[in-house]
Amino acid sequence: MLLAFNQVHANPVQEERQFNASISATSLMSDNSKKTVLEPIEERQDIYQLGLMATYSNWLVDADVDYDLYAQKFSKQSQADEEYAEGSSLLVFGKETDSLGLELEHSRRMLLQSPEEVTLLENQQEREMISARPTIRKRLSAADRIFLQGQAAKVRFIGEDDSQDSKRNGATLGWGHAISKTSAMMLSSQYMDVSFDQQPDADYQMVNSALSYQVQLRKLDYSVQVGYNEISPELGEKQGAPSYNISLGYVSGYHVFRASADRQITDTSFGNGNLDSGNQIPGADGLSQNLGKIDRRNLGVEFSTDVICSRCTFSLGASVVDDDYLERDEQGRNTYIRSAFVYSLSSAAKLTLRVDKSKNDEESNQVNDRYDTDYLSLEYTYRFINGFDIRLFSRKEERDGDGPVNNYKENIYGAGLEYLF
Repeated sequence: MLLAFNQVHANPVQEERQFNASISATSLMSDNSKKTVLEPIEERQDIYQLGLMATYSNWLVDADVDYDLYAQKFSKQSQADEEYAEGSSLLVFGKETDSLGLELEHSRRMLLQSPEEVTLLENQQEREMISARPTIRKRLSAADRIFLQGQAAKVRFIGEDDSQDSKRNGATLGWGHAISKTSAMMLSSQYMDVSFDQQPDADYQMVNSALSYQVQLRKLDYSVQVGYNEISPELGEKQGAPSYNISLGYVSGYHVFRASADRQITDTSFGNGNLDSGNQIPGADGLSQNLGKIDRRNLGVEFSTDVICSRCTFSLGASVVDDDYLERDEQGRNTYIRSAFVYSLSSAAKLTLRVDKSKNDEESNQVNDRYDTDYLSLEYTYRFINGFDIRLFSRKEERDGDGPVNNYKENIYGAGLEYLF
């Protein structure tokens, strides 16, 4: 948690609201629906999607809702028909200048059941998170304030396997100081009790202390947070590790640049907290068949520009996630590179070319699993004035690893119709 600058320089908030909804139907043909090297199945898949996006703000409440609901059907029943949801919502009562506040948050994400799985729908499951964070704030001076924030969260995996369901309860005590109109610092200490519904022997408590510094300028912003984590497991000895969170952002008239690096202690149940990675290729977010704690390091870079030409936008991103599983001799690394080139043919039509590459390395005392996954997609979109969109697209997927079992090549062609409310 970093100090918000509007705590000292607050302005009256006018009521603002926005609502968007969409409904779409997509039909695609795959020449290898089971993503296998043995007896590929050519199959049509139909995907129906409902999208909801809304924001609302007034003097007391801020709300943000963004969900996509899916129904996916397979013409030859290569997989079971499935319905699932992805997205998040956040409801905040009270402003940063108020003495009392409450945050309610919900999210759902689709994850691979383990990192080595092929990205079939049947190999994925929904992770749902619900949390409540009440806050008490006390202004000490024009530049200083203290706060106490509680947290109660529940992690639930939708489906038959509930072995990684967990609860997280704790509190954070902090002191924030506004150095100037553009800079602030914070000192905080957090206690968290983590319990697992089906495996109580894996329960643990975590204490984190951190110092952070943040600067917000017109085009440049950056923050640095350093601290230390100490874990007390239900069984076993205490463990400790440094923590940090560093971010940098730059926005100009033509370019946007973001970079971040962090280290944290998490577990296979909670992962990254259901943050949206924005990646085309599904991942496991540390999830595996064995429950355990993770010492995780993240590094990410994002760049986008529209200076190449007046009709186009180019974006490039890269990320590296290193996971060290604390209870067992196992490490994992996921390297992800993504790029997109969008060309506007007219005010209503555009072409989008995307190239995504994922490299996974999973090492343990039992197995070393390395594989690369590549996605190449091209999409044409045309928007009619009556709210309808049509999409024509093709995608090529290829996975190549050390062993032949999970390697595959797949070509996909399809079309979609969408209506925007």
